[in-house]
Amino acid sequence: MKIVHMADSHLGFSAYGRVDRWGRNLREEKIYQGFAKAVETIIDLSPDAVVHAGDVFHHVRPRIRPLYVLQQNLEKLVDAGIPVVIISGNHDAPKSYASLSPFSLFEGMEGVQIAHRYRHECFEVGDHHFHCIPFCLGPEDYMEEFRKMQELRAEMSGGRDVLVMHGLVEALWDRRLRTVGEHELKESFLKGDLSYIALGHYHGQARVAKNGWYSGSVEYFRFSEAGDEKGILLVDLESGRVKQIPIQDKYMLDLDPIDCGGLASREVEEEIAAVCGRRGIKEKIVRLRLTALSREAYRSLSRRMVGELRAEALHIEILPEFSDEPSHQETEPMAAEDLPQEFRKFIQEEAADGSIPAAIREEVLGYGTNLMAQISERRRTERFDAPQ
Repeated sequence: MKIVHMADSHLGFSAYGRVDRWGRNLREEKIYQGFAKAVETIIDLSPDAVVHAGDVFHHVRPRIRPLYVLQQNLEKLVDAGIPVVIISGNHDAPKSYASLSPFSLFEGMEGVQIAHRYRHECFEVGDHHFHCIPFCLGPEDYMEEFRKMQELRAEMSGGRDVLVMHGLVEALWDRRLRTVGEHELKESFLKGDLSYIALGHYHGQARVAKNGWYSGSVEYFRFSEAGDEKGILLVDLESGRVKQIPIQDKYMLDLDPIDCGGLASREVEEEIAAVCGRRGIKEKIVRLRLTALSREAYRSLSRRMVGELRAEALHIEILPEFSDEPSHQETEPMAAEDLPQEFRKFIQEEAADGSIPAAIREEVLGYGTNLMAQISERRRTERFDAPQ
């Protein structure tokens, strides 16, 4: 049996504010086009099933357009006789039991099986069982659902099984995206006699176990992905062979920085034009850093030249780093669960300086830490239901 493994389509994602003549966001349209191209490629490959390992949608409350795009392409796969298995991910799963999943609209669709109820579900497709553990509300829930899967497998005396999950394995935790509901998956989930483990959430294609892979996303979303090859995976469940199938050309460029030390504005413009011309930026997403740049040269850059570059590219970011200030260093936003610890550290530092009277120090620390813990919990549950 051969399957296609894909994930992280993020239908409905839009950015940059550029629109076509019908008023549609160009970035959003590019994602729909890439999804359709992936489906066309899958139909040409004619696998026995398709597995989507989470984050079909970018928002938990997708608009009509991404819902329609998914329905259109599911119908194409079903018409081609290709069964589909989908799980919800942290982007498209409601963060409370009170909210309705967008996947409820697709329940009962012939040839399509969707796990989105925060619990393990098993679907039989061909001669394999697909054990699906979708997004769960709490990190601790994954272990319980995994245990249920193991019990069911024991009752069935093992067999030909595929595990489908969405989250970040421990080995890749330093590459976490710090997005809403991002959960860590224990290394123990990757062990056992499963035929294959299909993972979603990490946007790069990566083998994380003998029989476990992230398919990565078909699209580029962050400049940290600019060097990635984007596509899907064709998996032979009998031999264990995994073939990477490219879908998208590299349309995101994180260009090497230009050293502008001692350069006048005209010389900086020439360097920018040369780099962009050499790499080709037409309809691409581009980032270019200008280091050691003088403020005078930056103020004198031709607006016309910059405007022409922006018109040619889908999006271009020109980031100046001035010679009279430290280089810009990107920092990751603080995770909600780290708030109580960071607050405690802050109060202790303030107390050491005498900024907080000793008489109220413990009261401030206790009240503030409790408040931060409540905020952290609220962000992890209720507030996560809002559109991102």
